[in-house]
Amino acid sequence: MIDRRIDDRGQTLNDYTMGISVFLLAVAFVVAFVPSIFAPFTAPIDDETTARADRGATRVLTTLSEDDARNVLSVNRTKSFFEDGNVTTLRESLGVPATSDVNVSVVDPRTGEVARIGTPGIDARAGVPISDGPTAAATRVVVLNDSTYHLTVRVW
Repeated sequence: MIDRRIDDRGQTLNDYTMGISVFLLAVAFVVAFVPSIFAPFTAPIDDETTARADRGATRVLTTLSEDDARNVLSVNRTKSFFEDGNVTTLRESLGVPATSDVNVSVVDPRTGEVARIGTPGIDARAGVPISDGPTAAATRVVVLNDSTYHLTVRVW
């Protein structure tokens, strides 16, 4: 005869709770970490684009700076650079291919406003308007008219 007692059950509430907890932790781990495994393959901005932005910022800074002062922008050079505003010319001067968009701006770091150059003042902004998508950006701290600004080149 088989002796069955009530206290010899195969699974108790504690076992069930522990099993469900481990299962939920495993599912949470998979949901949290599997997307990051594939992230490097779907990154919208690559190192080449970042390098283009950095080289472009260096080239713009070299072109617009005073001959005898580092990171001090010449008002005349800066004004003529931003007056042109032709996207094709800007791409060619920065070495950015026609398949990429580029934007160059000089912005006041305190207010976020674009600098005005000359009288009548023109905006220190050139290129394609900035989009909401991911961009590669390179920023340099510059002086223009005895004020500090950020010269930023964005490529996307």
